[in-house]
Amino acid sequence: MKVSEAVKLMSKSYLNRIVDSFAKDFSKQNESQARETIIKNVTELADTERIETLLRTYDAIYDQQILRSYLLEAFLEQPDYRATEDDLISMVQKREQRILQEIKSDDCFQYSDKNALEILKTVLKVAIEDSHLSGDELRLIYHLRKKLQLSRREQFMLLAQLNYYPKSNNNLHSPSDFNSALLDLQKLGVVFYCNQYNSGACYVIPEELVPGVKSAIGFQLSTAAYKILLQKLHGGQLQHILEAHGVKKSGVKHELIERVIAADIPPSDGLDTLSDQELYELCRTLPGANVSGIKEEKISRVIDYFDELVVKELPEDTDPGELYYDYLVELANRDRKNLLANNVISKDKEMDRSFELGTQYLLTQKLGCELEEIGGTNKPDGCIPFGKDERLMWDNKSKEKEYNFPQSHLRQFKGYIRDSVKRVNCFLVIVPEIGDGADKNTYRLKVDSDSDTDVALIRAEDLKWVAENWHRYAQNGAFNLEVFNITGILNRETLIDRMELFLK
Repeated sequence: MKVSEAVKLMSKSYLNRIVDSFAKDFSKQNESQARETIIKNVTELADTERIETLLRTYDAIYDQQILRSYLLEAFLEQPDYRATEDDLISMVQKREQRILQEIKSDDCFQYSDKNALEILKTVLKVAIEDSHLSGDELRLIYHLRKKLQLSRREQFMLLAQLNYYPKSNNNLHSPSDFNSALLDLQKLGVVFYCNQYNSGACYVIPEELVPGVKSAIGFQLSTAAYKILLQKLHGGQLQHILEAHGVKKSGVKHELIERVIAADIPPSDGLDTLSDQELYELCRTLPGANVSGIKEEKISRVIDYFDELVVKELPEDTDPGELYYDYLVELANRDRKNLLANNVISKDKEMDRSFELGTQYLLTQKLGCELEEIGGTNKPDGCIPFGKDERLMWDNKSKEKEYNFPQSHLRQFKGYIRDSVKRVNCFLVIVPEIGDGADKNTYRLKVDSDSDTDVALIRAEDLKWVAENWHRYAQNGAFNLEVFNITGILNRETLIDRMELFLK
């Protein structure tokens, strides 16, 4: 969710929290003024140096610093950087409980350097005596831990042994702690509270701010993306990573992967254990990745590659249609990098059919429509009833760039409409992006159809947005296809207007 989308889902007081984060001298603004001010200042809000300064100089007692870090990481683990407060509490507390459970084991430090542990434990014990860590103390502990080659997980386990993780007496963070931490992050202008989100109020880090947050807290990859990276390595390489970080290296591949994740080994540290030749071979397996450069450049390139993946964790038994729906935008854009890496497709030729099936799932499962079978070979990608004796037809057009509605497609669609035994009330063309002037042929096709058929162009991203947001506009719980029944471009603003009109 971009800043411009998030502010539309926020009321006055929450908007002004963001405004106050970068413009303290402004008087309180009404909703429209606050939204305009925030949108105009997106560049300042998203400035990496600003975010790093705010987050790295954040002054709070240590358990609040742990919570803030965990919260930001929880956001970054989500594909859309969005979560409800209940979800955040659940994710963070499970993580805290895992550490407290691990220290109950007699061999929890079995593979750790005992001397290094003792040094860090002594420093931590002194540092937390006043329940506060200054910026200087935090930097000292960070550099000491790195020098001793200990992980943050080991640091937290030591704190738990000192009866100070995640809070004094090893208490979990409470709901009031979460509420306070989220309020502080809003006041810093890093987290937005979308109290008017359609499926319930949620917190979000807007897309523009994500790079700065990742840089500030040293976040490299989501767990899901890291697992995909580790899947690219063979067992021997995974064992070498574990051995280099003092972790048990026996087991089958999936166990090794889980152990790398659990040991909190940063992707850059794991990749650094590979040879330059191994990194070269890894880069060769990544579509479009450059294989040249020194070792550090290859490591950075691999991490960037997997960081850019759109990873959506779904159950293994997920219906193929649902999988294609989740990756509908990537299918529309023929984003082979994401589609292949996430096993959505195995071959390029599967993209078009998968795009069609994802759209079918959207229309039937998300909008409640019924598919209508059409005979013959010259037919569109799909058809659904539109009233008693009419129908809506659609056709998917995936491209790596914007769609310009060529004359060949005008002739193709004209044939579909004229050959239909029922009048085609609306013809929908679903595309990745819409080029300038592409709407001209929508008007031409409406005239040439001989049935006054409305022809609309819609981006896959906007169609999916409708599928996930139409309920907030519908008062009777049913979707009305009149939303799509227009000639021209169905952009987000037009869709909102038509849902407000036809879903009442």
